[in-house]
Amino acid sequence: MRTMAAARSTVDVLLERESRQCDVHGTPSPSRLNAAWRHKVVGWYFTLIAALRRQHAAAAEGGEGNDANPFNRQSVHVTASLLDNYLMSLPAEKALRYKHDRPAYQLLATTCLLLGMRLAQHDQIKAAKQREAEREAADSADQPHGLKRAKTHKQNMNEAAAPAITPPATTHVAIPNAATILRISAAPKSISEQHILSMVREMTGSRAFPRSKVVTSLDFIQALSASNTRVNEDCSIALGLTDVEEASRLADAALRNVAFSGSRPSVIASAAITLALMRSSSISLSMSSIREKVQQSIYGDEIDSALQAFIMQAESNLLGSIRVRAPPSRPVTTAHLIPLEDE
Repeated sequence: MRTMAAARSTVDVLLERESRQCDVHGTPSPSRLNAAWRHKVVGWYFTLIAALRRQHAAAAEGGEGNDANPFNRQSVHVTASLLDNYLMSLPAEKALRYKHDRPAYQLLATTCLLLGMRLAQHDQIKAAKQREAEREAADSADQPHGLKRAKTHKQNMNEAAAPAITPPATTHVAIPNAATILRISAAPKSISEQHILSMVREMTGSRAFPRSKVVTSLDFIQALSASNTRVNEDCSIALGLTDVEEASRLADAALRNVAFSGSRPSVIASAAITLALMRSSSISLSMSSIREKVQQSIYGDEIDSALQAFIMQAESNLLGSIRVRAPPSRPVTTAHLIPLEDE
């Protein structure tokens, strides 16, 4: 029961943050974005983050500690959110420039990656500190109060023989700087480190830059994670690790589709979880029942018809994204996102 309550509380916090996030950015129009360039950008984000993750894993092999590691899909989702929201916040004429000026778009996309990794790592560190504080509070609550029976010599010896286990300290993974990102991605010569640093200042000073955690669809998926997939006593859904991964993979697919730009993260998460559970062998429910329980898990008992329609459309768009995806026609590299010779 405590786990269900904790999941509900986490989702409610995410919904509140999502609402504030949408209030700041308004209702964006995907027509402002260059769909072909954005699709390549997101693919490049995933490729480069995977390369950085492999490098870090090789360098840290055999090491200990609990890393705040930003080389994961969450960084890609945060980065894409920065990119979309910044473009949506610009005046129409300036936004049009990023739809047609390839070097300018390359510079912006590269800058967003640098900022996205830093924001994702900051959120990881903050979450780790919160979990540690909650663990210490729980340990303190478990301690008996009032008079205690005197310990025997045998009890003292047993406790001395079993030292307390201290969780590994959270360490910061070094995020590549602008020069490193440019080097490993074979960026065009038109983009320099100074250009990126100037763009960083422009973006962080804009109204669109987030002042708190960037909520993504992955946050809602993780909020419902559990040891195994099941329907809880309150009719909400819990997701096992396999179904969390499948829903996250579907959320990654949605990220590549410009049609989802500006959609509420909770809507994308609801669609991704529903489709993941439809494919899952862990649960035996009709599609309508799965959809109802997923929506209840995220939005509670009351959900308006307009929101349900948005989720249904998201499911349809997501299915379309999966069906049209083609295998890469050439080896995947970390080369820059939009090669000049590639239209």
